[in-house]
Amino acid sequence: MTLPLTVQSSGVDASHQYQIVRQLELFRIQEDPHLIYRGQEHLIVLRYLQRRVAARPIQLRNHIRRVYLAIQSREVAHLTGALVDLMLILKGKGCYLVERMLDQSRPMLKPEHHQLMKKVCDTGQTDRLRAIPVGESVLSNGGMPSVARMQ
Repeated sequence: MTLPLTVQSSGVDASHQYQIVRQLELFRIQEDPHLIYRGQEHLIVLRYLQRRVAARPIQLRNHIRRVYLAIQSREVAHLTGALVDLMLILKGKGCYLVERMLDQSRPMLKPEHHQLMKKVCDTGQTDRLRAIPVGESVLSNGGMPSVARMQ
């Protein structure tokens, strides 16, 4: 089912129209079978995936979609948090997947963070991830995502 993302303006102001478009996009992303997001509302969908990971951390698909969207939207803090959450949930397993995500993320990550994440992948010692700032992580102890600003 595809929902149209254009809204007829029949006396609706721009901010209300934006909220409608945003809500329609969130409905659409729930039905989207693709791992790579193809819409325009990157930050809103990143926040949605962040909440999905917090609610259902075992669903690997949400983690992967979140990493890909953070790469696509060039959001370094979200990318770091998404990778940390992915590594925490895998608990040292799935090294091939994590290495692939790290390789694709390399241009955006700080070199020391990339090296540390590679070591964690190799050793399985997820406690070493504490050395990385995890502001957008939802699964690490103390990681709290900042609130998305309403427009």
